[in-house]
Amino acid sequence: MGSLTKSFEDYLEAIYLLEQEKGAVRVKDVAKSLGVKLPSVTEAVRKMSKARLIEFERYGLIKLTGHGKIFAKEVYKKHKTLFNFLHKILGVNKSIALKDACEMEHGLSNITLNKLRQFMNKRR
Repeated sequence: MGSLTKSFEDYLEAIYLLEQEKGAVRVKDVAKSLGVKLPSVTEAVRKMSKARLIEFERYGLIKLTGHGKIFAKEVYKKHKTLFNFLHKILGVNKSIALKDACEMEHGLSNITLNKLRQFMNKRR
């Protein structure tokens, strides 16, 4: 995956999950999901739109582009892998594992992620 900022990764992941859950995503949904203010989401959405990661019309719906969806899925898969490792393998409390996975996903290389997945697959 290319280099996106931590913030972009968080927004893409939130939009991806909201699309899965609700189908249609609005700025207020993203703000609520991430616990940030509407102007922050609007600014991020404009930047992500310029980067062609999402399609967005003012006061309209947010939709991941094909490129944005690829990035979003990759971030989510990292998060899910880390969460499962922390919670299911190490026995970390669910809420702590969710928080830690979110922090760790941004700095984890694909090499380390693949090794972690291989390790977890061997334990099944």
